[in-house]
Amino acid sequence: MKERKFVIILFSLIFAFLVWASVNLGNQFQISIDVPVRIEHLRADQAIAIPLPKNVRCTVQGTGWQILNTIFSPSLRYTIDFNQLSKKDTLFTYKELNEHANISTAIKIIDTYPETVLVRLDLKTTKTVPILPLVNASFRDGFGLVGKVKTNPDSIVLTGARSLLDKILFWKTNSIALNDINAPITINTALDDSLSFEISRSHSTASVSFDVQPIAEKTISDILIEIVQVPENKKIVLIPPKLSIIVRSGVNIIAPLSDKDFTAFIDYKSILLDTSGMITPNIVGPENVKIVQLNPEKIQYVMRK
Repeated sequence: MKERKFVIILFSLIFAFLVWASVNLGNQFQISIDVPVRIEHLRADQAIAIPLPKNVRCTVQGTGWQILNTIFSPSLRYTIDFNQLSKKDTLFTYKELNEHANISTAIKIIDTYPETVLVRLDLKTTKTVPILPLVNASFRDGFGLVGKVKTNPDSIVLTGARSLLDKILFWKTNSIALNDINAPITINTALDDSLSFEISRSHSTASVSFDVQPIAEKTISDILIEIVQVPENKKIVLIPPKLSIIVRSGVNIIAPLSDKDFTAFIDYKSILLDTSGMITPNIVGPENVKIVQLNPEKIQYVMRK
């Protein structure tokens, strides 16, 4: 008996809602809707040279039934037909919305954004650019990034308008946020999907990886200092002839390092330009190793004929 009452109450509520909706949807409403942009009949040798909006936002007025019929219509889209356009054209969305979006003329167009859509075409071409990983990472205390952030693949082939591709020097990944990292990272991510109308991509995802290790420091001693480009009739005496350095990197990288992994040198031309009698050597070492201190920082030199 209770179940029967529940069913009666439920159907009564549904019936009341339908009556209410039927009455109220006959009233006038004003609402903003996003109409997706669609491209048709673009020639195979042409590409879009100016970014197009993905949607046209329309503020419309009509009865509730008319608006619902518009929103749920499978043909709701703003169509740009290149059979009807030149290489350079301007579409006024407010004036042409009913025609391009297949919206009933019974619905009043109050406003559109953007108000105009610029159409520019150019020859289609291809270009290969590197992928730029966007990583915002924080590390656990005592840990840090070792080396560079890499992507696999490291580049992407873009196809689009020549004038548009000329301005693109790299292609970004989506932003990756990572916290409290204490181990190497490899993560798959999507590539930026901007300019989806204008540019096609050889792939849409990439793998981003980088090494994370405990950070340590090590002293490397007895690095012999060389002088380069010294004339045969000149002799330079360095005081002292060797130096030591403190390096910083991942613990697995600096552990095997020795003085043989580093080169210290002074260019003879820099000595000629110096007036103090003291000069800082240049140090070249392995990639991913940071030199944080020289001892001594400056070397005294004496020139002899």
